[in-house]
Amino acid sequence: MTDQLILLIYNPVSGNKTFINHLDYFIQAFQERNYLVHPVRTNSEADFENILKSKDLSVYSAVFVAGGDGSVNLTASQLMKSDIDIPLGIIPAGTVNDISYNLGIPQNINQAIEALAFMHVERFDIGKANDRYFLNSCGAGLFMDIPHTTDRELKSMLGRIAYYIKGISELPNFSDICVRITDDSEIMDEKLYLFLVVNGKSAGGFRNIALSASMQDGLLDFIGIKACPINDLSFLFAQILMGNYISNKNVIYFKSKKITVECPGDFCMNTSDVDGEEGPNLPLEIECHPGKIQLIVPKPI
Repeated sequence: MTDQLILLIYNPVSGNKTFINHLDYFIQAFQERNYLVHPVRTNSEADFENILKSKDLSVYSAVFVAGGDGSVNLTASQLMKSDIDIPLGIIPAGTVNDISYNLGIPQNINQAIEALAFMHVERFDIGKANDRYFLNSCGAGLFMDIPHTTDRELKSMLGRIAYYIKGISELPNFSDICVRITDDSEIMDEKLYLFLVVNGKSAGGFRNIALSASMQDGLLDFIGIKACPINDLSFLFAQILMGNYISNKNVIYFKSKKITVECPGDFCMNTSDVDGEEGPNLPLEIECHPGKIQLIVPKPI
């Protein structure tokens, strides 16, 4: 049998900086199943992106990324833009790994390698906000800039807790944003503290953010937090942590294949977040592309 070639891209300082300790185990696990692993080490986001653009990804049977949601987003986006339909595998080695969590991939690195080495592939939805693809979420408003403004060393030491610390520090300075939200059947003018459009159950480290969401239903879930007194906001975030906020009067929640979010007036400074990285400015044309991407996931039990 001819060995198939898979590309593994990893950053040794991503997350808690431990993936390098699992590299040989990854190579062994896939080699035993007749896959040759081409490991490529990166040092930065720019380096990561350059490697993706310089490689002919079509020569590989699959691409694996050992990193967080930002690295996964870069890889998925490159596959989409290059129109290369090969499977993408995710080893959760970043600070926040919402995408792998949504796919049911074990968060322990060795267990993830063991589960994915069977190379079980399914098709999943991917979202697009203007010209930016996302596997997990896009949004704007309060807390949305935390992933790209939190100190890298703090993230490495404290993981998701670093985001919560940063979020608390922003509370005294937050303000609402005026938006017009349009879906298939309705137009809503609202003042929101933040909104998220999600493709899975977990976003920003909140594991229960959208319990009814699925990456295979052809729909995106919209969650908007209305401008409200800070006491109400504190209670609401407690509900979000428990996953039972849908009936809260300060929440807008619906599902749709296509969603437009605009700012009133001719100019808007509100920058969005896409899978934990800085995204396009509003207005946003957000659309779900059903079954557009192949992902490697654990075999169903």
